[in-house]
Amino acid sequence: MKRIKIDSVEPGDILFSARPGTSKVIRIATHGIVSHAMICVQHGSFIDSTMDGVQARNLQREVFDDDEKVFHFRLKEPPTREVLSKVIDFARAEIGARYSLPEAIRTVSRTRRPRTKRLFCSRLVARVYREAGIDLVPDADYCSPEDLRVSPLLEEVPIETETVSSDELEWLSAKENPISTTHRAQNAVLDAARSVDPDVENFNDLYSLLIKRPDADPIVAAALRQSGYLDLWRTEFDLHAWRYVPGLIDRISGSSEDLRDYCIGTVREAYSGNIRFAVNLVLLRALHAQYPRVSLRLEVELYETLVRNDQMRREIAYAWLSKHHPNDLQRYMEQIEPHTAYWYSIVDRVEPHLAALSRQAVERGGGTIVCTSCGDQPTVDFRVGNGAETMPGVPSLRLCEDCIEIRRGMGNVLVPFLVAQ
Repeated sequence: MKRIKIDSVEPGDILFSARPGTSKVIRIATHGIVSHAMICVQHGSFIDSTMDGVQARNLQREVFDDDEKVFHFRLKEPPTREVLSKVIDFARAEIGARYSLPEAIRTVSRTRRPRTKRLFCSRLVARVYREAGIDLVPDADYCSPEDLRVSPLLEEVPIETETVSSDELEWLSAKENPISTTHRAQNAVLDAARSVDPDVENFNDLYSLLIKRPDADPIVAAALRQSGYLDLWRTEFDLHAWRYVPGLIDRISGSSEDLRDYCIGTVREAYSGNIRFAVNLVLLRALHAQYPRVSLRLEVELYETLVRNDQMRREIAYAWLSKHHPNDLQRYMEQIEPHTAYWYSIVDRVEPHLAALSRQAVERGGGTIVCTSCGDQPTVDFRVGNGAETMPGVPSLRLCEDCIEIRRGMGNVLVPFLVAQ
């Protein structure tokens, strides 16, 4: 058995497979060599649509037969970071959506083609790119994996695989798959919402339902509590407490190189990797303030925990590398430069007032090398070390001397950038 090397795959990449069995029918019907499409959304994580619905999965657990064909593609013209973040956001927003077998079949037939919110693998990939302004195929609603594979906007990347030992396969099969547990809990919550409104496909639809139908609140709240959805994070936390509790990481007795790789992977996506937690938290807080629902309050509390845990994970990895491998930290730490298009694409969603203030400062100062708050110079770039408590999701600030003191007085932990951008 084999799997794709996770370090060879980048967010936004598209993976194709040609599994044995029924997928051969798809390949014959579409005159192609592939039958399934998946999109990478984070280091080691991908999203696809199967008969079980849209779900995020771990590339480490996705194994293929030795003679099974897998393919790796990415955009010929690399997208900007803000466009790529939109692609990933749109993909994540579809988690939980149900599979549409009839529409998948209609892809290769000439029958009437309704366009519902349900998905199949190639529709998912094509739609999320279309939503970000990139048309991989002429019709994103009705395309096959083969249509995507031959898109003129994509190019093939040499596939990199590694052998999965029989011992590891046995270990994986014997161990509870946290992805499956997550999927079951998500489905339980969405099924509860669908008992009120059958048209609910994903969590954005669920939030809309809670706004329009207060009577759905107790049903959804009960499902959130009973499904285990609110406690999914505890499995990872309990299994790897050293990632989240200061002081435990130096007690790890395993391979130092494995620990180093983990910390590098964490700081490489220090802010972009889990920005969705902060975005969701800000959205849910705003919704709950306007529409006080028990379900929304429970979700707010959940995302407060996720944002806090993400911060601790990042800062612990940062501190360990700073102590043991400072050159790695200099090389890999993700630092999002203030006042760039990508910075605004994040801050517009999590702190729109700050984004507006910054634009005014930049306009007054006649350039981006001005203080985020007041527009003065000279400035220093900082990342926010305790954003979970002060400004969830804000990755960095550019501050003058006076505003540095003001921000620190407000409780911001300001960590200077390691290198100039």
